[in-house]
Amino acid sequence: MAIKLGAEQIQQLKDQLAEANRNSHFVIISAVSKQEQSRVNMVTDWNNFLNMKSTNADNFDFHVIRDILPITTNLVYWAVAQQNLHTVTQQGDQDEQAVDDLEFYTNKVMEENKVRVE
Repeated sequence: MAIKLGAEQIQQLKDQLAEANRNSHFVIISAVSKQEQSRVNMVTDWNNFLNMKSTNADNFDFHVIRDILPITTNLVYWAVAQQNLHTVTQQGDQDEQAVDDLEFYTNKVMEENKVRVE
């Protein structure tokens, strides 16, 4: 994967995630399309989950699969991958590596939280 972090960076980011976790804890959720019955599992924070649930309730059923995720190295890499994808999307770029990184680290967080990766 393209994301390289040193031990000091990882610790610093863990501290930042722990602080963010106090305001809106991290969760793994499931979104099921009401039309197609297809499911997507994702990592997000509680506030974003509530926002998605309220703004997309007509199209998706949302459920929390794992509540209050531990702040781990994989969660740090997921957060960096999430931010990287957000940044390139905001710039109007398409970056397959950023998409691949987010998928890879999302799956890592799922695995360590015992959520089956589909």
